[in-house]
Amino acid sequence: MAKPVRNKQSYIDAAIAVIRDEGFESLSMRKVAAKLGVSAMAMYKHFPNKDALLSSALDDFIGRADVLPDKDMDWDVWLAEVARRMFLALSEEIDWVPLLGALGAGEQAAKVTAQFIEKLRHAGFTSLQATDAYFALIQCVIGAACLQVSLRAEKQGLLKGASVKPPAKAGSAAQRLQIDISMALIISALRRQLDGPQPAS
Repeated sequence: MAKPVRNKQSYIDAAIAVIRDEGFESLSMRKVAAKLGVSAMAMYKHFPNKDALLSSALDDFIGRADVLPDKDMDWDVWLAEVARRMFLALSEEIDWVPLLGALGAGEQAAKVTAQFIEKLRHAGFTSLQATDAYFALIQCVIGAACLQVSLRAEKQGLLKGASVKPPAKAGSAAQRLQIDISMALIISALRRQLDGPQPAS
């Protein structure tokens, strides 16, 4: 019987399934290969090592999160919506947080970064201001998502380090409140930058 032929996405999907079922610590090239019924060596055609597989899985998560809204929105409304989408995605899959920044940026991550900076540049911000705003937003989202999950765990009476499942309604107004308050302050500061003297690009 011929061995099954797998494409790159099938390995990513299997890796995500292993991560979801067993956690990041349990992920290995051998486990993913076994899940697909192929040899571990077959995976090296697409991924030189486990970190490369993890980077691809993270990029797949970013793509599925669909954080980029309609380009025609005003920059401030657009930024707030990007933050909400990031917050909701991370609140539902908080285990990705330790890998953010620890792995090389993939195609989806690069796309989000480029479109964010382009949006602010088009609104009149300098490249430095746009880049600073991007990192401020990322840090704000990660902090809000971690706090959300921590409060949820405390409410459910779970032990520290236990796996936490998202609530049924991840998009509730109560959940969004944390990120909306923080983004209102960031956007207010950005508006002041636009109104004040502009530094060189």
